[in-house]
Amino acid sequence: MDWFEITQFPDQVFRIREPALAPLHGSNLWLVRGERASLLIDTGVGVAPLRPVVEALSASPVICLLTHGHYDHIGGAHEFADRRAHRFEAAVLAHPDSSSTQWEGWLTRDSFSRLPAETFDFGSYSIKPAPPTSLVEEGDRIDLGGRRVGIMHTPGHSPGLISVFEPETGILFTSDALYDGRMFFDIEGADRVHAARSIERLFATNAKTVHPGHFESLSGAELQRVGGQALERLEG
Repeated sequence: MDWFEITQFPDQVFRIREPALAPLHGSNLWLVRGERASLLIDTGVGVAPLRPVVEALSASPVICLLTHGHYDHIGGAHEFADRRAHRFEAAVLAHPDSSSTQWEGWLTRDSFSRLPAETFDFGSYSIKPAPPTSLVEEGDRIDLGGRRVGIMHTPGHSPGLISVFEPETGILFTSDALYDGRMFFDIEGADRVHAARSIERLFATNAKTVHPGHFESLSGAELQRVGGQALERLEG
């Protein structure tokens, strides 16, 4: 039984997710195909092989970009040779544990509506180390061949959280900086002031399409609505 669900969006964008996990126990992974390389944004919880799924979607070299160091975004990172992240997340990726990656007390056996394999034992679950092979910063651009995406440092949920914006298409990948659902700004490493500033920066992109780390994609108008609601909660 296939563990991953794949949905194709316009502009050579694919969403990969683990439907047996609730939206806030797993996450959305995004594959952006270019002419010379593909960008994989985040890697799920790491309970089933991800690389074969990605390679079936793209024959080009894969750049694995980790938006931050929480378990539901980095579980499969060790499968990829080219791993990039912000410097503030590098230590967690190199030395992940149940506390720093936030899965302790959150991801449980009950998080799974079905298991990835008959032999799967949740009692042995852990995140494998995947230190970044290079670091990204605010303003960096990644050339995929025929398209270039930009890195935005959008802390708040996590110190090194990054979003990805492609000005030419108006596509914005927000990870956990913003999505249409319950958000977490009071966990370890979070900062409500930084989160509000990051959301305001996301507004300024005037994005046409938003692909978040959880729940469904948003239009530009929905970005303003969802972001406005998040700001009200942060400033309330």
